[in-house]
Amino acid sequence: MENLHFKEYFKNFLYDLNDFITIYENTLHVFNYDKLNKMSDNEIILTIKEKKILINGENLKIKQMTKQELLIKGKILKVEFIYE
Repeated sequence: MENLHFKEYFKNFLYDLNDFITIYENTLHVFNYDKLNKMSDNEIILTIKEKKILINGENLKIKQMTKQELLIKGKILKVEFIYE
């Protein structure tokens, strides 16, 4: 590691991912999604790199949305790939 401080190395390591989903208590953060296919109070379907992802829960709401990121709040019950 060339004179790179640990903090910068760690930051670069964390942000080296092209896309990811992080689940916290009652919150789901999606980075680098392609498309929001469907949304209801208990089901959200997203496309990430030609893979569809189903999010099931209760009282699901999109709290923040940009071109690259989604922040979903509600009771997250299940996250799974949809194989077609």
